[in-house]
Amino acid sequence: MGDQARSRRAFLRGSSAAAVSVAAVLAGAGTGYGSPKGGRSVAILGGGVAGLTAAHELIERGFSVTVYERNVLGGKARSIGVPGSGKDGRPDLPGEHGFRFFPGFYHNLPDTMRRIPFLGKQNGTWDNLTRASAVLMSRMGGRADLTIPFPFPLPTNPPPLTPESFLASVISMFQTLLRLPPHEAAFAAEKLLVFVTSCDERRRGQWDDVTWADYTRTAWFSGEYDKLFADGLIRNLVASKSKDASTYSIGVVAEAVFWSLMGLGNESGSSVDRVLCGSTNEMWLDPWIGYLRAKGVAFRAGWAADALEIGGGRVTAASVVNKAGERRRVEAGWFLSAMPVERAMKLLSPAVLAADPGLAGIRELGTDWMVGLQFFLNRELPITPGHVNYEDSAWAITSISQQQFWKRPLDGYGDGTVRDCLSTILSDWGRPGNFTAKTARQCTPEQIAAETWAVMKAHLNDTGQAVLEDDMLHSWFLDPAITGAGTSDVDNDTPLFIQKPGTWKARPTARTAIPNLFFAGDWIRTNINVTTMEGANEAARQAVNGILDASGSAEPRCSVARLWVNPAFDAFKAADRGMYQLGLPHAFDLADPRRP
Repeated sequence: MGDQARSRRAFLRGSSAAAVSVAAVLAGAGTGYGSPKGGRSVAILGGGVAGLTAAHELIERGFSVTVYERNVLGGKARSIGVPGSGKDGRPDLPGEHGFRFFPGFYHNLPDTMRRIPFLGKQNGTWDNLTRASAVLMSRMGGRADLTIPFPFPLPTNPPPLTPESFLASVISMFQTLLRLPPHEAAFAAEKLLVFVTSCDERRRGQWDDVTWADYTRTAWFSGEYDKLFADGLIRNLVASKSKDASTYSIGVVAEAVFWSLMGLGNESGSSVDRVLCGSTNEMWLDPWIGYLRAKGVAFRAGWAADALEIGGGRVTAASVVNKAGERRRVEAGWFLSAMPVERAMKLLSPAVLAADPGLAGIRELGTDWMVGLQFFLNRELPITPGHVNYEDSAWAITSISQQQFWKRPLDGYGDGTVRDCLSTILSDWGRPGNFTAKTARQCTPEQIAAETWAVMKAHLNDTGQAVLEDDMLHSWFLDPAITGAGTSDVDNDTPLFIQKPGTWKARPTARTAIPNLFFAGDWIRTNINVTTMEGANEAARQAVNGILDASGSAEPRCSVARLWVNPAFDAFKAADRGMYQLGLPHAFDLADPRRP
């Protein structure tokens, strides 16, 4: 028996012999430190999408930029090579924190991608996006799966949009696609109508304080209503549960997705769902970092910022430390924290909070886990030309078969026998599994992989056709950010920010009361409002505009695109603004307990 077959069989038995090394590989240039001091020098603390975006905008406007990243440039967006998997000169298999996708309603991030040169591409790395043309909603227990094509079939000349036509369309969609009974479909449609016609003041002042579960009244209806509409609508998108998520945040992204499906609000030349035509590093991040380095950005990978010095009401220096414990003092004219929220909290010293007491709200913000797990296969398996949602999975599993979208064959990686990558994401780590009584947090990496594989087989193979078979499996790779799996010390080094109810007011803006300190990241106040690469990019643009204003720069400001707003509902939002100011419920909210 060959080593590959033994490894595969050991995995299927749940044996630790199938364990895959998850050691992180540091990347980046040099371990130097220091940033040129002066009115146009900027120290960016964090090298993920937010930090790279800020570096891009600043270097093109003549600033001197140094980026400090504690781990690897690219942050959670980067590809992660499976250590030791490359053979005979081939690169390591491309693992990842989780598959990247680029909805059509993204505008800021695509603008940046168009400005990243890529050989032979007129529109830079943006041309490396390719369309996913369907989503598969897969069920267990012999229930028929549902494939939804993109673009969704729509009338050639749709009638004018009114509350009545909106309700009718959504009810029909929920009854047809989600198979909800008429009364549940009608109520779900009513709650979406209430949100899309709510004024901004009500969204932030009322709906932000209400959980999505309470807003959608999950306790009133069936488990299918919760699974497909309430919880199912959000947990695969933003690593949240309906009982924990702010209605304002979830409503914003749900509305954007709905308009996108209708062909409204998408950027020019886009589609509902897009993915890269290769690994994230090759198709986007490596060209981006190379471009920024060529323009003069200095990168200091392996150095983490953990403190700010305050003097005279300003930041005078940042303290950075490497994994060997060496500490350096960084001086610059401007400081931009582009770190995740759990890292940015470490900067909130008494001196910082004394200079800007409003930043204390950052400590109220929370995170949750959304983790990538790749299954490398020895044959191509294009399950559907897009993403698969495993609707009955306790761990909120989604996947995508990547080779169908990639230009470079996967047999050019690893040992040359891999033909596809079934890249999955696990979004619920606190619920017992379908076939194990343990939560994902309680499982070893081998148990996590075995449970996920079994759940996907139960969804895909339950109608008589063997779509996913055991002998397809080559190997698997769990995001190395998960440490101590299967022990009481399990941890996630890269959790995602979640939008808990009532925390909009606690989230900072890009500009602080400290005149030379700015924040960027998907956790600050942005128009898109949820944990996305688009939000990180938007926040960085806001921060750069703050630096341009504070420095008196004459350079043009960054464009900051907002989510598309349907003008058909402007009059209803204006009327609701008056109702909200009077303390009255929304006119269409029949479930509001204040209604007589």
